[in-house]
Amino acid sequence: MKKTGPIIRINPDEVHIYDPEFYDTLYSQKSRYSKIERLRYRFGMPTSTFDTTEHDHHTRRRAALGSFFSKQKVADFSFYIQQNADRVCHRLQNEYSGRGKVVSLNEAWGAFVADDISYYAFGFSYDFLGLPDFIAPFTSSIRKLALSLHIAAHFPWFVALMQSLSERVVAIINPDMIPVFEFHGEIRSQIKKVMSGENDANKNASQRTVFHEMLNSKLPPHELTLDRLHHEAASILGGGIDTTKTALTVASFFILSNPDVERRLRQELMEAIPDASVKPKLAELEALPYLNAVVQEGKQSSTSAHRIDPVNPIHYPGTATTPSYTIPPNTIFGMTSYLNLTDPSVFPSPNTFDPSRWLGDALAPSGKPLSRYMTVFGRGPRMCLGMNFAIASIYIGLATVFRHVEFELYETDRDAIDMAAQYFSPVPKAGTKGTRVTVK
Repeated sequence: MKKTGPIIRINPDEVHIYDPEFYDTLYSQKSRYSKIERLRYRFGMPTSTFDTTEHDHHTRRRAALGSFFSKQKVADFSFYIQQNADRVCHRLQNEYSGRGKVVSLNEAWGAFVADDISYYAFGFSYDFLGLPDFIAPFTSSIRKLALSLHIAAHFPWFVALMQSLSERVVAIINPDMIPVFEFHGEIRSQIKKVMSGENDANKNASQRTVFHEMLNSKLPPHELTLDRLHHEAASILGGGIDTTKTALTVASFFILSNPDVERRLRQELMEAIPDASVKPKLAELEALPYLNAVVQEGKQSSTSAHRIDPVNPIHYPGTATTPSYTIPPNTIFGMTSYLNLTDPSVFPSPNTFDPSRWLGDALAPSGKPLSRYMTVFGRGPRMCLGMNFAIASIYIGLATVFRHVEFELYETDRDAIDMAAQYFSPVPKAGTKGTRVTVK
């Protein structure tokens, strides 16, 4: 098979770059790239910060949200994430332990993350953690939204058509779209309540809520319309819930399917938290070497960061074995995190779950820090806005559950977590039932 170079044309107006060493250079903090206009409608929220195409416009919108997702703000909120993690443990121990009853960790983690994010955004919880078997149609609708991604990206008129029809008609034409519209309807309803004052949770909440504070910000009126805030909220909840839920589920599967990993993790957690009633601070959990290694190893990404520079060319310097290239202005380009994270020259045996690679100095074979190649949250001005929130949820969730609850996998193999398709988040093979467990 002929080996290609690091840059290939993947369609008539787009090139793809595959060189993990070039990622930080291409997506530097100083870059001023725009997103692709035709892709802004793929999630049905074109005025969200995430889907804002032009660089300067995106920067202004992101600045209004950035402070809410700072590391300190998330740390201040971590008490609530801890409370929800405790609720997960309580239900697993009281309703499932020793009964042979099967529970899906996909659903449990989805409910956990959704309750966290909804409270942070709106000041109230849907209490998905209280639903039977943790099954929340709201979180399932987010996956349905992701599965419509490619159709919406290439045929935006189809989504507009579906939105113009009644739910009864849509149910006949494409039943899979019903949960998507229900998701958007619920988000829009909550934004209306915030705007009207019916939801005044900001007055009593122990921390500022995202959308109450946005309405009190200095943003111009056209940035605070119902449609704009609806798109922003749907983007934050939709993007944050499914990706974090997936990371927690993948890590849980690998912990439970590797006895040595599970034993070592539980031992570290027992030594760090000898009194199970004590709730460690987030910073203390992040400082645990093996927990950190498990978290790093469990992160997955399948996204490609499509960008365009309307003014400047992109200079690729080449390597010892490949020539340099100049990509002209107005050419769509991108790199794929999945390829970086599974490159054997950076992560030897990339399909093996090996937390030990993150211990100690954690260097790549090149001698550079391994963290340099952890691109799951992206880089540059469009780096994942909710990164700190996701990281907090993963550390607190895994530490709490694996300190208090013992599981056994139930009829679950790697098909349940290995990526078979890309719909913004990695999606496993169709027909798999998720990471299912019984509680000892």
